[in-house]
Amino acid sequence: MKLTVIAVVVAAALMIPLSALAHNTTVKQNLVTAATSYTGTSPNHTKLRLMITDDGQQLYNQQVTSRLCTGACAPVAIAMSHSALRVLDLESDGQPDVVLGLTSGGAHCCFVDQVYSLDPGTMTYVKSEHDFLDAPAAIKNLGGGHYRFVSADEAFAYVFSDFADSGAPIQILSFSGHKFRGVTRQYPKLIRADAALWLRSFNHNLSNGDGLIAAWAADEDMLGNSKLVSSTLATELRKGDLLSSLGTKDSEGPGFVTALQKLLRKLGYTH
Repeated sequence: MKLTVIAVVVAAALMIPLSALAHNTTVKQNLVTAATSYTGTSPNHTKLRLMITDDGQQLYNQQVTSRLCTGACAPVAIAMSHSALRVLDLESDGQPDVVLGLTSGGAHCCFVDQVYSLDPGTMTYVKSEHDFLDAPAAIKNLGGGHYRFVSADEAFAYVFSDFADSGAPIQILSFSGHKFRGVTRQYPKLIRADAALWLRSFNHNLSNGDGLIAAWAADEDMLGNSKLVSSTLATELRKGDLLSSLGTKDSEGPGFVTALQKLLRKLGYTH
């Protein structure tokens, strides 16, 4: 607190805008230390930089950039309350990785996670990144010391309803070998819980529930329950509950069921 007050006083005395003050974050695990720095405030921050040291040796020091951002990505911590920078062993190989959470800003887009993992051949850190769109990932230990990125599939947004009434089935990714990989089907208990959530939401919003039952159908298909999906959709169709607010031919009644099944096949939820 005292340092902040001193910085403000000095800035005022020298007529330096507060936005020009530097922001620094440092996180450490075992021998790996990651630090970010930037100046300004979102969305006008500048000079975002990441530095990584391993056992006191600096192995990475570069400006943060992303091909997934049209402009400059901001650390998630600028826009949200939790830390954007984490150091943890994603690959369960004893070598900590660095995760930097970024946001491109905007009403519905986008959350990007960058993972910096050590390349022993070059003794530097290699950047990999994934666009989680509107569903920022929570990094969780799902057992056995294996960290996973738990998010949702935003491919369903706006397809059958407005954004607020569009469901998004659970999506879980692992990280290894500088790559993100989909591993959702390895966690059936989490899929079942997610399916139950979307079915409850649908039953409480029958007047505009097509986008919600679509997410339920995707979850159930991942569990191998395609027959249940088909029979449930047929029942809801007979009851007249499949009526979308989009008001298009392919988004209500029989058209909705056909369009949903086509989307589920396209996205690999069913065959």
